[in-house]
Amino acid sequence: MTRQTLYLLVGAVIVAAGLYLVLGRPLLAEQPYADREAEIASRNPAALTPPEMLARLQMAARQDPDAPEPHHFIGVIMRAEGRTDDAIRAFQSALRRDDSHVPSLVALADQIMLRDGGVVTPASARLYDRAWRLDPRETRAGLLSALPAYAAGDVEAAEAHWAEIRKGMEPGDPLLGMLEAFKTQIDEANAEAGN
Repeated sequence: MTRQTLYLLVGAVIVAAGLYLVLGRPLLAEQPYADREAEIASRNPAALTPPEMLARLQMAARQDPDAPEPHHFIGVIMRAEGRTDDAIRAFQSALRRDDSHVPSLVALADQIMLRDGGVVTPASARLYDRAWRLDPRETRAGLLSALPAYAAGDVEAAEAHWAEIRKGMEPGDPLLGMLEAFKTQIDEANAEAGN
């Protein structure tokens, strides 16, 4: 193969890859994209496969670029597929459109907590706290938001925060059991660290 042929081959590959990145839609089966989009849009959303639902959500995001919901639901699909980093980016994208979108705040905090080994870090706690302050019905988020303070030894501040949240909860609420389980884990980890 001559050098000129090699350059032509490399150039053709680069042009083809560029066109694919600009015009291609890797999440859809091979069909003319406009036809495939129209077909997906006409179907019942409950009957769509995850790649088709992603394509439909991407259409919705293009049609209403300021709406956080399509990006939120893209994140939900990514989360279900175990694509933590992609889910985080999708939830962040939703929050760039509306920084008070409570479902995205909670979902992003959950993903960060999972990424960080199930530990509520200060980063996820801030998101949980913001979600709870925007919507006091988000008691789970409110309870989780004080865990870093509790872990750091600021038990008084954490308990004061939890007392405020408990005012709106039923005595046997399962979320209180979740909170106690987290506190036990923290206490055990602190005891081990002290040894």
